[in-house]
Amino acid sequence: MNVLDQVLAFIADQNVEAYFVGGWVRDELLGRTVKRDLDLAVDGDAVELARAFADKHRGAFYLMDEEHDVARVILGDTYVDFARLRGTLREDLATRDFTINAMARQLGSNELFDPFHGQKHLALKQICAVSDQAFQNDPVRLLRAVRFAGELGFTIGAHTEKLIRRDAPLLAFASPERARDEFFKILALPKPSGLIRQLDDLGLLAALLPEVTALKGVTQSAPHAYDVLEHTARVLDAIEAIQADGYAAVANGTCVAELQTHFAQIVSAERTRGTLLRLAALLHDVGKPPTRTVDEAGAIHFYAHEPRGAAMSEALMRRLRFSNDEIAIVTRVVAEHVRPAQLAREPRLSNRAVYRFFRDAGDAGVDTCVLMLADQRGKTAAREEADDARYRAANAILLDRFFRARDTVIAPPALIDGRTLMQALQIEAGPRVGELLEAIREAQAEGEVKTREEAIAFARRQVGQ
Repeated sequence: MNVLDQVLAFIADQNVEAYFVGGWVRDELLGRTVKRDLDLAVDGDAVELARAFADKHRGAFYLMDEEHDVARVILGDTYVDFARLRGTLREDLATRDFTINAMARQLGSNELFDPFHGQKHLALKQICAVSDQAFQNDPVRLLRAVRFAGELGFTIGAHTEKLIRRDAPLLAFASPERARDEFFKILALPKPSGLIRQLDDLGLLAALLPEVTALKGVTQSAPHAYDVLEHTARVLDAIEAIQADGYAAVANGTCVAELQTHFAQIVSAERTRGTLLRLAALLHDVGKPPTRTVDEAGAIHFYAHEPRGAAMSEALMRRLRFSNDEIAIVTRVVAEHVRPAQLAREPRLSNRAVYRFFRDAGDAGVDTCVLMLADQRGKTAAREEADDARYRAANAILLDRFFRARDTVIAPPALIDGRTLMQALQIEAGPRVGELLEAIREAQAEGEVKTREEAIAFARRQVGQ
C-alpha cells in the first residue's frame, strides 16, 4: 500500500473530516506526476492524529508547530503534514498564498473545494495571490510567485504583479533561511537567467541580493560586449547549457562521468553542487563594481575583483544562512575563477601549474574549470571557436590530473618531513623549511623528484649547497 492509500485508509478509520490541500491538489488537477508530499487539513486534533498515524505505520513523528497544531510524519522519502483547520475550510484556504494552492479535496467524498478560482487560474496558467495581504503576511511568497511561474511555465497575473512591486521591499525582512531556500529552487529551474531578470524587474533582486543588482550598468572593456549584469546572465545561460549536455563539453569529453558525480553531490540539506555552481556563476563578478577603474587610455580594469568578490560572496551567503561547506565552495570558486583561463593561455600547461592551482582551489577547482568555460562563453554573442577549444583543452588537462592522477600530481605523498630536511641541510627552523617542502612537492608533481634522496638533493640546490 502506498502512502496515499495509507492516509486514505487511516482517515476513514478515524471518522474525522479531512482535506488534501495545497500542492497535491494543484498537481493532481494539472496531471503532474512529480513526487509530492501530502498536506492534510483536519477538523480535529492534528498533532494527535499525526502521532497515531506515525505509530500505525512506523513513521517518524515531528511536532512542527504546537501553537497552531501542526505535525509531520515521514514515511520513507514522503512527508505527510497534519494541520488543524484554521476556522472554516474557506477561512483556512483564505490564509494561503496563491489561488492555485488554495484548493482542497475532501478525503472520502473526493469533493473539490475551490473558493478562490484556482482551477480558472490553472487553465489561464496564471499565478494569482489569494488576497491583497498575501505578501505582507509572508514576504517569502514574493519569491514563491516567481518560482511557481518558472516551475509551471505560468505568468504572474497583472494584479498580483502590482502587489509584488508594492511589497518587494518587505523581502529584505523575510526569514533568511526560507528566502534562501526559495531562491535556490529558482536557481535550480530551467532558464534561471530569465527568472533572475524577472526578479530584478519586480524589485525582488534588489531586496534580496543588492550585490547582484549593483552589476547593472557597470560597463567593461573588450572583449566584453555587455555590462556586468548582462554578462552574468549569459554566464548562467552557458552553465545551464553545459549541465543540460551532461558536462560533455567542459573538457572535450574528458572525465564526463566524474563531473556528473561531482556535481550531483548534495552539499547541505537538499542543495546540490550543480546548483551551487549556478550560484557561483551569479556571484562570480560581484567584486567588479567596487574595483572598477579607468586608466588614462580609457581602458577599464577590475584589479583584484576576485578576492573582493569572494569576500562579498561570503558575507552574502552568511546573511542567507548557507552552510559553511557551501560558503567554502562558492567563495573559493569566485576567488579563483580567472585562473584556469590564464593557465589556458600558457604555451604549456605543466603539472607544476596544475598542482599549484588545485593546491589553492582544492576540489572547488573542478567547479572553477566549468565556470571558466561558461565565463568565456558569456563575454560576446559569437563564440570564437579557437579560443573555446583552447579553454576546453586546458580543462581536459586540469580535470584529468585531478580525477586520474591525484596521487602523483594533485596530492603527491610526502617524501621527507621538515625535521629530516633541517638535519640533512643543517638549517634552522623557520618559513624557509616550509617553502622548501612545498618546492619539493611541486617538483614531485612535475616528475622531477621521486625519492627521498632526490628530494634532499633538490632542496640542496634550492639553498645553493
